[in-house]
Amino acid sequence: MPENGYLATNTKNLRKKMRETQADFAAHCGIGTGTLNAIERELSDPKLSSIQKIAAYVDKTVPELLSKEEDNESLPVEERYDR
Repeated sequence: MPENGYLATNTKNLRKKMRETQADFAAHCGIGTGTLNAIERELSDPKLSSIQKIAAYVDKTVPELLSKEEDNESLPVEERYDR
């Protein structure tokens, strides 16, 4: 199993907080649905560009996205109703 820190958990939790399907989230990030699925299930080592796209979409830095989930709880996730 690839070692990608807390990327899988954080990505999935942020997506669910935003109430988006994998397909919608992936489209908003500019990555493929299969790529997002593999990231969330820890089935691949994603490209840095994919991680950067996810981080940009959820208004996080790459280190925040890769850090332990508890550290991210203090960072608000904006509700995105305008999508």
